[in-house]
Amino acid sequence: MISLELEQRVARFLFDEAELLDQWQLTDWEALLTDDAEYLVPPVGALDAQSLSSDTTLFVIADDRALIAARVARLSGKTAYAEVPRSQIRHLVSNVRVLDAQPDAVAVSANFAIYRVRRGDITQYVGQYRYLLKPEGPGYKIRRKSVLLANDVLRGQGGLSFVL
Repeated sequence: MISLELEQRVARFLFDEAELLDQWQLTDWEALLTDDAEYLVPPVGALDAQSLSSDTTLFVIADDRALIAARVARLSGKTAYAEVPRSQIRHLVSNVRVLDAQPDAVAVSANFAIYRVRRGDITQYVGQYRYLLKPEGPGYKIRRKSVLLANDVLRGQGGLSFVL
C-alpha cells in the first residue's frame, strides 16, 4: 500500500520541479536528473503512446542525459532564438499518483496543463506525465520523464522550444 506521506513527498517534488521550469531555472532542473536520465515525448495523436519505444517510433523528443544537457545549455544561452525573449510558462500539475514504490524506484503519474504565453498568443499543452523517480537522500532524482500529450496536433508557434 502506498502511504499518504509518500504521495505528499512525491507531489511536492513534482510541484518544485514545475516551479523551476516556470522560472527558467534549467540548470537547477537539470540537477534533479540522474546520470542516466531520459526525457521522452512520444508522437502526438498516437494510440497508447505510453507503450511506444523511441527505438522503433519517431518521438517528438527522445533525449538521453547528454542531449538533455545540450538542450539545457542551448535554452539557457542566447542561441535559442525561439525563446528570445523567453516565453512565460506556467505548469499546473494535478492528480499525482504513486503507481508503484520500490526501494530503488518510484513510478508516478500526474496530469498537467502547461500554458505558454508568447507575443500575445497563449498555447496550452495538456496531458499526463509518467515518471520513474530514484529515491536519493531525503528526496528524489528523475530517472525517466515521459510527457504524454493529449494535444492531437502541435502548432508551429515556436514548437516545443522549452521543457515540458
